Amino acid sequence: MNMDVRAQAERAGASLQDAFLLLEVSSQLSRTHDVQAIARHVCSVARRLVGMDGTTLVLREREQVYYAEEEAPERLWRGRRFPAVQCISGWAILNRQTAVIEDIYTDPRIPIEAYRPTFVQSLAMVPMGREQPSGSIGAYWARRHKATEREVFLLESLAELAAAALSQARLHEEVERLRAQASCVEGASGSGGDPTLARIIPLVAHDLKNPLGAISLAAQALLRRGSLDEKDTGRVRRILASVERARHLVSEVLEYSRLQAGSGMPLDVVDARLDDITRSVVDEARTAFPGRKIDLIARDAAGRWDVHRVAEVLSNLLGNALQHGEPARPVTLSVGARHGECFVELHNFGPPIPEDVLPVLFEPFRQGRKGDRGSVGLGLFIVKQIVHAHGGRIRVRSTSEHGTTFSVHLPAHQSLPILPLREVAG
Repeated sequence: MNMDVRAQAERAGASLQDAFLLLEVSSQLSRTHDVQAIARHVCSVARRLVGMDGTTLVLREREQVYYAEEEAPERLWRGRRFPAVQCISGWAILNRQTAVIEDIYTDPRIPIEAYRPTFVQSLAMVPMGREQPSGSIGAYWARRHKATEREVFLLESLAELAAAALSQARLHEEVERLRAQASCVEGASGSGGDPTLARIIPLVAHDLKNPLGAISLAAQALLRRGSLDEKDTGRVRRILASVERARHLVSEVLEYSRLQAGSGMPLDVVDARLDDITRSVVDEARTAFPGRKIDLIARDAAGRWDVHRVAEVLSNLLGNALQHGEPARPVTLSVGARHGECFVELHNFGPPIPEDVLPVLFEPFRQGRKGDRGSVGLGLFIVKQIVHAHGGRIRVRSTSEHGTTFSVHLPAHQSLPILPLREVAG
């Protein structure tokens, strides 16, 4: 947790239990891709966090606001739309700041006629998102009450998580649309820049990367306290794993956007050893998957490559093998050199990749197996672009009898151009 947020939390009186609940919410929301489900969960958590009498989640729809969900002892405004300039939820969105109102009947921002039939006497309304709020969260009390600093801090923290979750849900919807489009249009992966992607990339970059980074720092800070029991430590580690999956998704989509825009893939080529790069990737995987057996057969393999990009290729392939391979059987990597090139062969036993998927496995928005979690189908596409940018090639064989083998071949020494997507997508 950065010092500003930590100081604010301590000043507000937020407890360790508050932090745990917020982190658990972030983990749950990162796995939710339905806007209505997100709205229901946020309303429920808001009442648990703050203990108000009612709450709403309001979405911005251009010049209007839509009361998407509520949790209250009586019906408020769920399902209704109002001009943003005529209600307090719109005020919070348009002004990008929290409104704390102890007495709704004395505040000129409140449309009294809309509130008079309800139980609401006091409220707090917080915007979801700081730069361009996507909506707001309302907290309502049936008695005169001025929201405390702790209550405002918790509501604002929850609003940031909700904004990130809604952005991820929109991203997921766009990805599903593009995946369906790619399956219907031949050669979609070789097309030029997509205006839809141009719209969603800023959304991802601003509304997902920063909140995910803050969540990760907060979880790491909890681990460093050293006072957590085994159960709580496990909960925080699961939260960190969920955040890392979401951050990986964001990175893949940003990479795909750059390639689609024709920016190419710049390489920082240096003298390197493919066997050393592979050892490093294997060591990381053994730490991340302590119960899995990974065998490495490495011979000298020297050349000139972008070390970080090659490691990205191997990490992706090894991660897939560990995820889909038979847990009781080892994943095997073989590294070597012959005929002026170096190679890595990565093999695992387990369910084969379906035959109808193999020809399109390296295209964008494809998944090797149905139900892949935490993936939008861009990992292997980016792997292929990295390999081709080095002037290399990648192949896959997969059968139920012999398992699955990915083979990566890289030229040992070559003057490498920066290849745009259209030259390497074949």
